[in-house]
Amino acid sequence: MAELDNDVTTEVIEVLPEEELRVCLFTLSGETFAIPVELLTEIILSRKIFSVPTTPSHVLGVINLRGNIVPIVDIRPALSLPQQSDPGQVAIVRYGNVTFGIVVDNVSEVVGVPESSVRAVPDNEGAEHPVRTRNRFLLGTIGRETGEAALLNIETVFEEIKLN
Repeated sequence: MAELDNDVTTEVIEVLPEEELRVCLFTLSGETFAIPVELLTEIILSRKIFSVPTTPSHVLGVINLRGNIVPIVDIRPALSLPQQSDPGQVAIVRYGNVTFGIVVDNVSEVVGVPESSVRAVPDNEGAEHPVRTRNRFLLGTIGRETGEAALLNIETVFEEIKLN
């Protein structure tokens, strides 16, 4: 008879913790959006924005941020949201080698969510035009106790605002 010790292998399987995505939540026209925190450099209160002639309408102008000229954009038109006259805060984003600011109504919090909780954006087939337009700027949605947050695809947003 074979010895039991030789037939059984005891292998320790290490369970890796699920990857967590840290996002900054903010509102635009009453809707909640999220940006991965690794793309944010800071959140600032709105300040004097200097307009720049011949820029597209979504480029509100530039600010002087500690000696650096930073373009400020309003992504509401791209997301088919109504524009507001007075930006509340500005999320300073660094994408590649470009820094720009996105006006937001209010930054609420930074949270960590499991990557598995990010759901795919619903299919655009049959959706109304504003929904189809908005969905191309989203990586997915994050379910939360207080509702959903739309996770922005900064690459697509950056391509749309044409700052490069």
